[in-house]
Amino acid sequence: MTRRPSRATRAYKVTGAFFLARLDVFALRLARRERRLIGLALMRLVIGFATILYCLADYSNRQFLWGPHAYNSPSTASAQIPGGGFSLYLLSDSQAWFEVLFHATILASAAFMVFGGRMLTVVQAVLMWSLHYRNQDLLEGGDNLAQILVIFLAFTVSNAYFAPGAKKRREELLAPDRTPAVSTVLHNLATYLIVFQTAVLYFAAGYWKIFGKVWQDGVAMYYVSRETEFHMSARFAHAMGNAYLGTAVSYATIAIELAFPFALLSSRAWLRKANTLALEAMHLGIAAFMGLVCFGLLMIGADCVCLRDEDYRSLWRSLQTGRARMAANWPGEAGRRREFPIGGFAPRMPGTPLRKGVHDHV
Repeated sequence: MTRRPSRATRAYKVTGAFFLARLDVFALRLARRERRLIGLALMRLVIGFATILYCLADYSNRQFLWGPHAYNSPSTASAQIPGGGFSLYLLSDSQAWFEVLFHATILASAAFMVFGGRMLTVVQAVLMWSLHYRNQDLLEGGDNLAQILVIFLAFTVSNAYFAPGAKKRREELLAPDRTPAVSTVLHNLATYLIVFQTAVLYFAAGYWKIFGKVWQDGVAMYYVSRETEFHMSARFAHAMGNAYLGTAVSYATIAIELAFPFALLSSRAWLRKANTLALEAMHLGIAAFMGLVCFGLLMIGADCVCLRDEDYRSLWRSLQTGRARMAANWPGEAGRRREFPIGGFAPRMPGTPLRKGVHDHV
């Protein structure tokens, strides 16, 4: 007489079969085609531009900050480097070696921006790590994230957009008859690791803010705007002096940071796009009002990978639709009479007085 398996055994087998089937679907999804190509290309542009800006912002003081006879001596810099870190600047105290290496970093970053590719990504990572670890007193915080993400970026196809030959490269990657490849799996795994790292960073930042007394009271942005360590904007400090506005900004910062991982997992595209754009607006504000331009740019670059390619196409279509509506309502010919629907009102353009540029602090 055959003994029937118990209910627990049958449930265990059904659950195991379900997870194995889902694992097969996930593996096939990883190997089928490269994903988030637009976001990776944008992150490539941002990292390259931020590195160039980092070098040129203090170009006239490069000897004092990074040179062989800088205030931060090579022995001091070597002692500050954590395990696994390195700096090519510390291999020699030659002035010629420093000049060649420093200007090679600028040229390599420009080439990385324009062309991309795995080889240039590795060169960018080595030179960027070397520059950061030569003098860690100048780092703003986003550099640590960039050092991690550029390693993942080396396993991805970062030049499928905004690079010479990108269209042809994209057609080869997205060909319907293309067979699954190991390089595709590596690309997608590295991409998801970038997204995971960014999501964990935001969630941890929001989680720790909850336990901060100044964040609980809603006065965190007031104290931040009074910091003298950064190039604070007087307008920003005045705005955060308002109790209602300062509290709203403080609580909104916590909300969008904590919601970010859940928004990425949501099937609602509008939630994913709204949360990501809110974070990017926050970092633009940090760059504009706090003077942390490189930090803001690097965080925006990480945010770019968190949106899917279809999200970017949807945003582009919305932008094109908005431009078409504005062009229809505001003809370009001077003196031409504008006509509006019956019962409608002519749209007004709010005044936008020119202000000092964000980059002027550099």
